[in-house]
Amino acid sequence: MNKNPKKRFEVLLILFIISVFGLGCIGEALTNYNLKYNFDTGDIFVYNCTYLTEKTKDTVPIRIEMLISDFDGNNITSNVTSTKIIDGNNTESSYTTVMDVYGNLIRSDPENRIIPEIQPELPNLLKYPEKGMQEGQSWTVIFNRTINYNSSLTDELEGTKKYTSIGIKTVSTKAGKFKCVGIRSEVNFTANTKKEYENSTINLTTIGKISGEDWVDLEDGFLVKSEYNVDKILITDLSEVYKGIGIENYYLETPMKSHISSELENIRKE
Repeated sequence: MNKNPKKRFEVLLILFIISVFGLGCIGEALTNYNLKYNFDTGDIFVYNCTYLTEKTKDTVPIRIEMLISDFDGNNITSNVTSTKIIDGNNTESSYTTVMDVYGNLIRSDPENRIIPEIQPELPNLLKYPEKGMQEGQSWTVIFNRTINYNSSLTDELEGTKKYTSIGIKTVSTKAGKFKCVGIRSEVNFTANTKKEYENSTINLTTIGKISGEDWVDLEDGFLVKSEYNVDKILITDLSEVYKGIGIENYYLETPMKSHISSELENIRKE
């Protein structure tokens, strides 16, 4: 038995310091990760997406192919083709994006079609924090854009998107098994649209909330699986259209709810 109280206290103090700081380092290694998009030129990511409208129960399958056409180590150029199947008919659209490895969109073509903050069906456009993240950490993106679709249609969009890291798990899809980081997203936005119609202006206001989760590959940052709920109210101001017949204020409110899910089907080379 150690009869020296001072020495015994020093031993206990050393053990305490080792246990606190040692375990802290171990825990930190498990929960710290630095996400970024790490692609190769010629990579093709294929996604199956489903868009379900809650009121009508209509389901629209969407197949998305994303080709990495150029990657210089800093900026990524992607050519994306989206095919919707509606009533047995295929409707195809395409767009090109250039972003950095952290998901900051530099430009897109056509510019008015890509709004990543409110389009959860678009893959691999999440914004990752450049200084890395820990489990439970949150970061917020503020967006404010004016989009001119054509001379008679303009959209002003503003809102916030909050990201939260929710941990690591293995996710299985048709493409295989992937060790993933979960990221929860919560978006609140308002879009004001002005549309010229027969010498009158129709004002449409969309107030929306989007919430869901993305599971992205821990090593290379690409989307593996996602689930989102979209809750919007469309307010249509027809006052100017009807003022000629003596109606001063005429508004229509249309609630719209939908569910969007996406899953990685395949990764291949061009």
